[in-house]
Amino acid sequence: MFRILIIVLGLSLPAAQDRFPQKTATPAEQYQTLLKEYQEASRVFWNPTTDAEKRSAIERVNKTSQILLELAQKNPEDPIALDALIQVVAQDVWMELREHELGGLAENDTPPRAQAKESPAGTAMRLLLRDHMESDRLGEVCRRAMYGFRKDYEIFLRAVLEKSPHRDIQGLACILLPQLLNNRQQKLDLIKGQPELAKSYERRFGKGYLDQLRRQDRAQVLAEAEALFDQASEKYGDVKIPYGGTVAERAETELFELRHLTAGKQAPDIAGEDQDGKRFRLNDYRGKVVLLYFWQQF
Repeated sequence: MFRILIIVLGLSLPAAQDRFPQKTATPAEQYQTLLKEYQEASRVFWNPTTDAEKRSAIERVNKTSQILLELAQKNPEDPIALDALIQVVAQDVWMELREHELGGLAENDTPPRAQAKESPAGTAMRLLLRDHMESDRLGEVCRRAMYGFRKDYEIFLRAVLEKSPHRDIQGLACILLPQLLNNRQQKLDLIKGQPELAKSYERRFGKGYLDQLRRQDRAQVLAEAEALFDQASEKYGDVKIPYGGTVAERAETELFELRHLTAGKQAPDIAGEDQDGKRFRLNDYRGKVVLLYFWQQF
């Protein structure tokens, strides 16, 4: 009697057909599979690991984003299309932040991700504006967009502010758009002193776009941000912000930081105690270089 032994190799990790959705699955089932893949890949950043493993996780998320976009495009009438598009945006911002932590894209990053004419997130933004402007869920996208660097996110927030039929979402866009402008300017200031990171930004977002941003008048950008914060406070001040507070409260905080705590501004006077318990005021050291170290005892 002969016994047939079948040895299956390479299944110590989830097989590709298990990690990615099958054509026979419903759109909702496909979405859940892709969401699980993103969650598993993102957990790599929660544990001690190597930069190579982290970059591999980012590539997994990038592939997931592309499939999510295809899912939305193939099922435009299905409610899951909106979920998929929102998730594409969320994952794009996640990848941008993680890559920034790693010092930018790797030198050998593949052209489809770094230099594509339109990123999955850019396509997702365009579809959201075209097909879902009436949705009351665009606030989720606005919150993600605030952290992004792409021109697509600025275009999205401006369009939502102008055209959304929901006042609370308009208010959210109005308070988040100036934060995007300010955050983006801070990133531009940061990469000036980091040539390798600057090169990575050029690979990811395009040299033409970076040059365009560099030519902007910094004072003019910050002046527009300040005007938008004022508009948000006056027109949408009572709108509640997710995770607490109102638009007016957030605008007040952001305006104080913009007017008094940005680089080049005169620092406001503060009072406190030094490490020896001696009372002092910051004005006592005017004209001198001062290092302030804030800490709290628990």
